[in-house]
Amino acid sequence: MIIIEMDIVTDDNQTVYVAYLMAPARTPGAMLFSQQVLAQQEKRVRDFISQKSNGKLLKNFIESCEHPRHRWPVLEDAVTFCLENRATLIIAEIRNFTSNDAFAKQILRLLGAQRSRSDAAFSDYQGDIYCCDQPFITKESFSALAEHAKQQKKLHGELIKAGLSRTTAKSGNPHASDVISKVNKPKIDNAIVYALMLQPIISEYTAKGFSQRKMVSTLNEEGFTAPEGGQWVLSQLQKVIERIRMNEAALTLEKRFLEYRARHYDNAKIADMLNSLDLVCPKGKSWDAEIVEKVSERIKQIHDIIRFNEFVIELMPILEKYHIDELTADVLMNEIESAGVSIPASSAMNEDALNDKAS
Repeated sequence: MIIIEMDIVTDDNQTVYVAYLMAPARTPGAMLFSQQVLAQQEKRVRDFISQKSNGKLLKNFIESCEHPRHRWPVLEDAVTFCLENRATLIIAEIRNFTSNDAFAKQILRLLGAQRSRSDAAFSDYQGDIYCCDQPFITKESFSALAEHAKQQKKLHGELIKAGLSRTTAKSGNPHASDVISKVNKPKIDNAIVYALMLQPIISEYTAKGFSQRKMVSTLNEEGFTAPEGGQWVLSQLQKVIERIRMNEAALTLEKRFLEYRARHYDNAKIADMLNSLDLVCPKGKSWDAEIVEKVSERIKQIHDIIRFNEFVIELMPILEKYHIDELTADVLMNEIESAGVSIPASSAMNEDALNDKAS
């Protein structure tokens, strides 16, 4: 645990910040690497504060990642310090820690979403964050992202158990494909969300005429972490770009797809119509039945994600009460029912739903 103290002298017009950095686990011969990683994180923090006309860094907190299952004690101290000084927390590298329950708990505590009784003195203050490596993660989106990841992990475990109960180890099981698809759904949803968030950045790079290799180097230089953490490589970017193109096709063509489904066009007919209109295909040079099916599936996936996140946002006040008042699960369910919050059904955007919506 490393905490670097600084003199705290501020005026009323200053915006104050606290930096949270992560030092890699110390292994033999890795000291130089650790120093380089910290230096890079410190530079990100300095670059961010330098853009602020009246910003002041109060303190650096450095978490030593010696134990992969630690409970983030330095982060807890950093959050407490932020609350006491009404400071914004600068996270040098958030990586994929929105999916880490213990990490997310501390950030939500700062943002005012999961306060304990010991934080009663800060009830009038809701903190803020800035993530240097993923600036699209904001105060407004963090709660939904963390809850989404939490529920997706829970769903993933349930699907694995259900899959094991329905399948055998025998090769060629006729149900294996369906089961694998359901088990992989949380991971696929997270990949779609990541592509949606990164789309504006990739669009900016494209407008500047960057090649894909230039995009990779720029993402790394600007401190964006790859989907699974770490540095970007070309193959990762290409996968994200494929998802972005599929997302764009789903979002821009949904209304047209609804109209075609209402006319009972099959995938081949829809492909012919799209080709006749010279609409850009997200994959390959021209539309075919397989690509139409993939875009239709992406429309359903995006609607599932939107419904789930709307549900999470609607549920947040009840969850906050659940954590603060230490309610039981039964009481929580009664609160949800009393509030009229409906739990979204998965894959509601099936073909029948598309037809109903079109009509």
